[in-house]
Amino acid sequence: MRAISLHVLRKSLIWFMIIHFLGKMIYCILTRRRQLAGLKGIPGLGRSNWLLGYAPYLSQNMMKYQDWIYEVVKDRKLTLMTLPIFAPTVFLYTQDPAIVKHVLKDRFDVYLKPNPEKNGLFSYLRYWIGDGIFIMNHGPHSDDQGQLWHQSRKTASTIFTRDNFRDLMRNTFVRKAKVLLDVLEKNGEGNKIDMQLKMFAFTMDSIMAMFFGKETNNISGSHDLYAEYFDDAHRSMMKFVFANFGGLALLDFLPWPLGSFKMKSGGNLHVLFCLLHPEGRNFLNSVHKLRDLSIKICKDKMNDPDLKNQRDLLALFMNAQDENGQSYAQTKHLKFLCDTTLSLVIAGRDTTACTLSWLFYTLSVNPDIQEKLCKEIDEKLKGEEPTDDNTSANHMPYLNGVVYEILRLYPPVHEDIKVAVTDDVLPDGTKIAKGTSIIYHPYGMGRDSQRYPDPLKVQPERWIPFTKPSDFEFPVFQAGPR
Repeated sequence: MRAISLHVLRKSLIWFMIIHFLGKMIYCILTRRRQLAGLKGIPGLGRSNWLLGYAPYLSQNMMKYQDWIYEVVKDRKLTLMTLPIFAPTVFLYTQDPAIVKHVLKDRFDVYLKPNPEKNGLFSYLRYWIGDGIFIMNHGPHSDDQGQLWHQSRKTASTIFTRDNFRDLMRNTFVRKAKVLLDVLEKNGEGNKIDMQLKMFAFTMDSIMAMFFGKETNNISGSHDLYAEYFDDAHRSMMKFVFANFGGLALLDFLPWPLGSFKMKSGGNLHVLFCLLHPEGRNFLNSVHKLRDLSIKICKDKMNDPDLKNQRDLLALFMNAQDENGQSYAQTKHLKFLCDTTLSLVIAGRDTTACTLSWLFYTLSVNPDIQEKLCKEIDEKLKGEEPTDDNTSANHMPYLNGVVYEILRLYPPVHEDIKVAVTDDVLPDGTKIAKGTSIIYHPYGMGRDSQRYPDPLKVQPERWIPFTKPSDFEFPVFQAGPR
């Protein structure tokens, strides 16, 4: 009797999983069909495969992805992309400023970040950096009606003041830049040096000082555990997710607690897959070590008797007050503090390091630009330390032009994705169904020949005299001021 019961139970579970799998597959197909209904006539990335969508094109062009996307979509307002038939969303690429403005401003509450419980990459991103600025959503359609987003923005607005930027960030970057210059000089003329590696070390040392009040020396090759765990988690996550994206997506079709992208409350097969895969295993280990170290840093800061007098960003957050008027320097706010600082590290460190890397690369292959820039720096600064005033666009127009050319050609975030949480209509009349993803492409927008003649040429003079571009024609910072 017992054997029969086990057999029936096993058979029932198998049938339940099959029915669940097929039911979710049908749901995805119907959802995608609804999204495609309003997109007839919009060209795609190539010839779509009924089963795989445009996935073969993505696979073939992954190593030149940004340039490929730019070439395909540059003369279009919208370009359609679909993934394999089991993917429940369709994607629209755009480089049209009117659509960017619609998504980022006019219908701000309609277009949100992807839900980590439905998007594999964002699920792993949340597992790594928590519910920070890259994950939390705003507006009445988000899971918590935007309460966490509002709380975070309100707290940050009291911290990221102009004086804090001038006093803390400028002084720190100048101080760490002197260390970097000393390392470069000691390396010796004519010797090879990995400038990208040095830029990431420079920005990590700067961030550690500004955010945590900790002095590190990654620039000189010293070993810092926070930087090691952070970089290992980032590298392993990208390698693991992109190498196994199809398999991870299929796992999501299994019922809870086996499937789903909920890494912390289900998704057991995702965790098992991670543990069995070398990059996935390294990702989990690095995240756990990074989280433990982040908690220790926060607790040590909370218990510091001199906390009230400290000016690093973590101390400023802890000295701020929550919605109840209480200090953030309490154990109940530990997760919020850890998540916020981890998100700020990736936002401030990686973007700056990438921009600096492209800057030095561009100068190295354009000696005439390098010469003009050095001449302006020598003539205008005359050995003085840089400040906001003496490096402004009015005082050093060529430097400003060089920086804007780097941001135009090599934006730190090449593309960004938003998901419609309700039905909508774009400015050109295109009907957007709930769940449709819109990807705007700053990399391609900066290479628009209609807006920038001879767009691939590095030409700082195009920004002299300086006229600030529209936030929606130049959405390098998500159409926000910097």
